[in-house]
Amino acid sequence: PVEEDGRLHDPVLRENFVERVFALHELNCLHKNGLTRRALLDFHSRYKLQLLAHHQAGYREIGPFVASLHEWQDLEAFFAIYREKLMTILKQPASRKNHTNVLMHIQGYFRNQLNSRQRGELREVILNYRSGLLPILAPLTLLKHYLAEYPDRYLQAQNYFDPYPQDLALRLTVH
Repeated sequence: PVEEDGRLHDPVLRENFVERVFALHELNCLHKNGLTRRALLDFHSRYKLQLLAHHQAGYREIGPFVASLHEWQDLEAFFAIYREKLMTILKQPASRKNHTNVLMHIQGYFRNQLNSRQRGELREVILNYRSGLLPILAPLTLLKHYLAEYPDRYLQAQNYFDPYPQDLALRLTVH
């Protein structure tokens, strides 16, 4: 990933750049450690919500491409195209609208575990985020709390919750 240094003063662009750096690093480590179809599928599965937050149309386009993985004889060629598609999607900064869509999607995973008060509280926090009254950290923190209380393997594996080390504290200044 490349970004002009002056643009990195914008917190949204800085977070987007750091997200791309960590995603590309993880993907390149996967390649270096021995590329397999299973490893690529697992990687993509972990990044689904993050991709959806960045670019919904790109998310819908890359899904069928990944589903065609079994048809590819040349795994290296697939990897090169996948990496390019991934970086193109992630280059689009995640919007408040797309984040809200992802947060509502995650909320659906808890519909059977949360009581009506909890569902209402979570919905209100998400809507307050969408309106700009709360930072992204507010709904994410509440969702992580519910995830700890009501574990879900798919959600726990999602890179969306922690796309880079928390000590970078980028989400304190974003959105």
